[in-house]
Amino acid sequence: MSKSYDTHEFYCIKCGQKNISLQRKVNHKHAKHHMKKLWCWHCKEEMNCVECKNDEEVKEFKNNFLAGKYLKEVERSTRITQKEQLVWAQ
Repeated sequence: MSKSYDTHEFYCIKCGQKNISLQRKVNHKHAKHHMKKLWCWHCKEEMNCVECKNDEEVKEFKNNFLAGKYLKEVERSTRITQKEQLVWAQ
């Protein structure tokens, strides 16, 4: 029995650029605009990225990004990453 997969795109909330694509099982469900912490190749740091399942969600993400919806989350995510780096440095 073969499994069906969809390709989901992840967009960085800091720079707004497309980051990576992941294959997800068709029945793998997440809330709309699910966030996942990934390494951003553009920012060169670990940052929350928004999962977009289709072109409509990509357009919504871009509109939200341009409207500044993710600014507080970027701030929070950056602080958490800095704290994690301090813990690992000890």
